[in-house]
Order: sequence, then C-alpha cells, then structure tokens
Amino acid sequence: MKSFPTILLIIAYTNAFTSTSTQRRRILPQQQQQPICNNNGPIVTRLQSSSASSSSSKPEQSKAQALPPPSTFREAEVAGLRLMQDGRHEEALKAFQKAMSLPGSRPDILRTANVPGPSPVGGSKGGTQDRFVQNLDEFEFQAAHYNVACAHACLGNVGDAVNNLQNAFEYGFDNFATVRADPDLGNLEGTREFDALMKKWDPKSRGIMGLFGK
Repeated sequence: MKSFPTILLIIAYTNAFTSTSTQRRRILPQQQQQPICNNNGPIVTRLQSSSASSSSSKPEQSKAQALPPPSTFREAEVAGLRLMQDGRHEEALKAFQKAMSLPGSRPDILRTANVPGPSPVGGSKGGTQDRFVQNLDEFEFQAAHYNVACAHACLGNVGDAVNNLQNAFEYGFDNFATVRADPDLGNLEGTREFDALMKKWDPKSRGIMGLFGK
C-alpha cells in the first residue's frame, strides 16, 4: 500500500507527457472539438470556440480580421488553425509558414561580430554582440511542418504535403496513427508519394519484419 501514491504520480506524469507536442496543433484554450475537413469523415478533430455558432455575424468576422499580425509562433499557429476551421486553407498555409519565422519557445543567444578585422587584443576576430532570441524547439518544428502538410493536402498539393510530413518525422513526430486518421490528410491516401513515405517511416507499413527496425 505504501507504493500506491507513487503509482498515481507516475500515471499522472505519463499522461501529462503524452499530451504535449504531438497534439500541439489541436490545443486551443477553452474550446470544443469539431471536425474541419471531411475527406474521410470526422475521425480527427480540431478545436472550435465554444461561443461559435452557425449564425456567426459579419461584424465578428471583421473584428477577427482586424486583429494585429501574430508576433510569436504560437499566435500564428492558432491563427492558422482557426483559418483551417473556416476552410480558408490558402490563408492557413500562409499563417503556418509565417509561424516558422517567428519567435518560438527555445531561448538562445545569437552572437554577431560588431568590430571588423582582427581583435585589438590579439584574437583572430574583433568583438561580438550578443542578442537574446527565441527559436523554435523540436516540438514546434514538428507541429509547424505537420500543419503545413495538412494545409497543402487540403489544397491538393500532394508533393508539398508529403515533403512537410517527412520534415515533421525527421524532427521526431512519430504518431503515425494520427497521420493515417487525420481527415485533413485524406487527399494523400492511396498516392504513391504518401505510401512510400509511410512505408519508410512507419514500421506497421512494412509488416511484421518492419517491427525489427527500418
């Protein structure tokens, strides 16, 4: 009985860990889940504002369009997800692509030379200037490329969608069941490019022998 609290702690930690970055694209605060694209049915959902209704007014849409441009990765990501909800896939694609150039959650120091020529104290270079920056972490890169892939797929751009899915996989995204079930990626099903990609990365696509390695 003494180990019971420890088991609960482990379970709680595991649940918290598994609900992080791979589901990042579906996290919008205080919202209800609704399907966006219906290529293969509403298997995977995204989030829709609980205050939204089928009778949304034009003034509300104008107000949303008047919002200032996003200044961080997360702001642009959320904007792109809302555009996907509205079926505005081209605008969503631009928002997701813009997100990749905005500050993320990984702090870093960028050093640039500010004194040309050799260092006055004998070094090979002059002085440097340090600047604090916020880069994307690996989970944000996963989400960014996955979102871009979904937008491309909804637009029928199979090649671009598959390339971005591969980028997401290379950054560590491995929820292949989500990829196969996501209705936004339904246009990729059955294409030569998508089948080759999944066969390369998903062990289940290669049968029982694939479980022993790539």
